Amino acid sequence: MIWAAFRLQRLQLLTLLGLLVAGSVTVVLLRSTMVDFFTSTRLIECVAPNAGPCPASPEDLDAFAANWGDLFLVGRVVIVLLPALVGVFIGAPLFAQELEQGTHVLAFTQSVSRTRWMLSKLVVALVPALVVLVVLQYLVWWWLDAAGVLGPHANGSFHVLNFGVEHVSPVGYALFAFALGTFAGAVSRRTLVAMTAGLGVFVAARFALFGLANRWVPRERRDAPVGADADLSQGGGLWVGSGWLDTAGQQVSPDRAAALTRTCKGGTETQEAYTACLQQSGVARRYVITIPESSAWLAHVYDFAVFGGLAVLLLAGTAWALRRQS
Repeated sequence: MIWAAFRLQRLQLLTLLGLLVAGSVTVVLLRSTMVDFFTSTRLIECVAPNAGPCPASPEDLDAFAANWGDLFLVGRVVIVLLPALVGVFIGAPLFAQELEQGTHVLAFTQSVSRTRWMLSKLVVALVPALVVLVVLQYLVWWWLDAAGVLGPHANGSFHVLNFGVEHVSPVGYALFAFALGTFAGAVSRRTLVAMTAGLGVFVAARFALFGLANRWVPRERRDAPVGADADLSQGGGLWVGSGWLDTAGQQVSPDRAAALTRTCKGGTETQEAYTACLQQSGVARRYVITIPESSAWLAHVYDFAVFGGLAVLLLAGTAWALRRQS
């Protein structure tokens, strides 16, 4: 059954191979060209965090941002789109095409069970797609990482695009998109319907579930005295909330904070007077709540668990739908 599945999907496998080769060569060449530019303009001394004063000229910095900013965006967008393409062009036609053309009857009349037939097709279609995705994802990360603080990584792992291309999240998205496509195909028995419905539901689910994993990641609170010149955003991470603390260390309610802001701002003209007004009103410290950058990996694990769990349910639904086919 594995060999038969290979023969039926050889066009898709050859397409994946071509995508892997073309994508790998492109990313390697882009990274090599970028590093050469860094070396020739001394930008290589500016990419590391806390590297000190950058010896490169402002013109070279502007040229780098102008020439490479769009390429960085394209590289990340490609990785974000790959899971959807896996679902539309590999998952959706996998069973829908055979059910639509009636060729599944031949497989069902053989001595091979429907479960084995389904698993063989799933493995042959899914594993190569995941390999291509993981390799291209790593190569894009390798390229972006070489840009250091001059590249997208300076925005942190919780940036919308960065989060979608790092760690195990893209694999979870691909599993979900693939399983969604196979389920839509097994239920609808129409390739075009499965592709359209699968893409629509995948996009809707990505928007609906965005940020869900962050709710389960431990958060930390950073605070400083009111009026102190302290950068509470230092250290990066995802900003979740902020507010004030009273002299007892308790959070000031949003309604009271809004009232104090209006009162103190309305009767003061300087920052010092505004701070003094807050302190006289019982406000002692200001705080921010963040998810630390060091916890990004945990958010990705939860994200993978959510989409991977949905994929398992959809594959179980696919097996149920195929068993009902005649």
